Amino acid sequence: MTGFLDLAAPASRQDGLEDLRLRAAASLGVPADSVVLAATPEAFALAGLDAAAADVIGPPDCPVAVLSVAAMDETPRTVEATLSSLAIKTALEALAPVAMAARQENAARQMALLKACANALESWPETGAVRVSRDRLDIVAADPDALANRLDAAGIRYGSRGQGLLSLYCDPLDRAEALADRLGVRPPRRAVRRRKTAETDITVAIDLDGDGTAQIATGIAFFDHMLEQVARHGGFALRVTASGDLDVDAHHTVEDVCLALGAALAEALGDKRGLARFGFELPMDEARAGVWIDLSGRPYAVFNGDIPGDRVGGLPVEMVPHAFRSLAEALKASIQVDVCGENAHHMTEACFKAFGRALRQAIRIEGNSLPSTKGTL
Repeated sequence: MTGFLDLAAPASRQDGLEDLRLRAAASLGVPADSVVLAATPEAFALAGLDAAAADVIGPPDCPVAVLSVAAMDETPRTVEATLSSLAIKTALEALAPVAMAARQENAARQMALLKACANALESWPETGAVRVSRDRLDIVAADPDALANRLDAAGIRYGSRGQGLLSLYCDPLDRAEALADRLGVRPPRRAVRRRKTAETDITVAIDLDGDGTAQIATGIAFFDHMLEQVARHGGFALRVTASGDLDVDAHHTVEDVCLALGAALAEALGDKRGLARFGFELPMDEARAGVWIDLSGRPYAVFNGDIPGDRVGGLPVEMVPHAFRSLAEALKASIQVDVCGENAHHMTEACFKAFGRALRQAIRIEGNSLPSTKGTL
């Protein structure tokens, strides 16, 4: 079997090095022939290059340093001998489109969190103004001592930069989330989930308070269209980037996209306080579909209806019920679908549109209480 992971694997260390150079150049927006790679920025310094200008990609335990050199000769390239094959492979994975999409979405979520935290802090009388940057909040204090005392009382760690300026460092993302929790800020209803297996590599990003826009690329055009319907009729922003073993069939890609989507929805819903929680039914020409949903925390799926034929576009019709089962499992929701009609396209699209409309109703915020007598969902 030849899957997408096999196709991405370099044939040799040198091939991998050149592939990494091309990807690194594209991510930095510089010519590939100006890029030099090394195991660490310090290796650049030993070669007489500007280590401070280097970028680092890959995980901390297996990094690759990247530097763009204006005047290139063969001398800087000698540092590339410090790179191991494992570091090259890890960096290639980090620069894969799906991985980069996940990082971009996490950065957007972090920035949204920091802006919400800044708004909360600016409401404090001890605060003068708050400046937001990528990794911190800089607070210009109206009353530095009183502000420090209030931050201490809230258990919020900060650094003093003199002249009434206090900084809250919020990188990585979990620090920003912890700060929002300390401030009692309802975090933006956004989430990013990456699901990577031997068969697929998928990133799903969702903003439940978005505008219904969607950017979908699964490699299955009709499935992309169905997910666009879910976002548009659900009234939330959705981005899906997927690579999968479509040379085998569509099963793994559809299943794993729905599992990642369900998990992202569950994360974005947070503690579920104020949710409407529940229903939706709609007609589409001769077809009619009803979707009933309960964000109960208890996964259960029912699909009633027989969609004719084998495929709609590139989507096997047998995967339609399976898609909703995967969503119910990962979202931890009860999802029941009834569909009738004659045209497979209409019936399938009605199911996904109705699911979007059911989600629109269920994720709506109606108050601040938990919609359950159990005290948990």
